[in-house]
Amino acid sequence: MNNTSHYPEFEYAAPTLNKFIEASGIFTILLTSGAIIHFRPENSASFRQWLTEHAVEDIRSATTAVTS
Repeated sequence: MNNTSHYPEFEYAAPTLNKFIEASGIFTILLTSGAIIHFRPENSASFRQWLTEHAVEDIRSATTAVTS
């Protein structure tokens, strides 16, 4: 597990992230404050893994689980 609370070139710490969805390499992220931000990382797979390791919910996976 990656214990780093910040991802390189991303200004928000993991504990401030609530949920995310990704399309075409652009991540739309809901912060715990209620704000919505967008981020395009150099490596989408690495950023997604970092989010997963920090228990940030993938909205698409949550939606799929509910409708299955």
